[in-house]
Amino acid sequence: MQKVYIMSGALHDFIMNQRREAEEFSKQPGSFMGMMPHPDKTEYWSERVPTGTLEEYKRIELEETAYYITADHTSKSYARSLDFSNWSDENINRHIDNIVERNML
Repeated sequence: MQKVYIMSGALHDFIMNQRREAEEFSKQPGSFMGMMPHPDKTEYWSERVPTGTLEEYKRIELEETAYYITADHTSKSYARSLDFSNWSDENINRHIDNIVERNML
């Protein structure tokens, strides 16, 4: 039996809004903005956001942002060692802000 993927309306709307924004931005001469896969691409979205909720999507994006900004400014191994999945959103945001602030000086 095939598993049915259910995407929340909030995530669907978020994706469609980003796609519209990218399309409009790309109409400007010399401009391009990447577009999220369409919500109908359930194979992609079921792997990317298993619960299908906007909350999970935003949490995944936050953890990935923290990982990549840390890896860029220190190392990948250090970024992996921090295990952001066990951090609160508040602590991750503070960590990101600290790295950005340190690197703007």
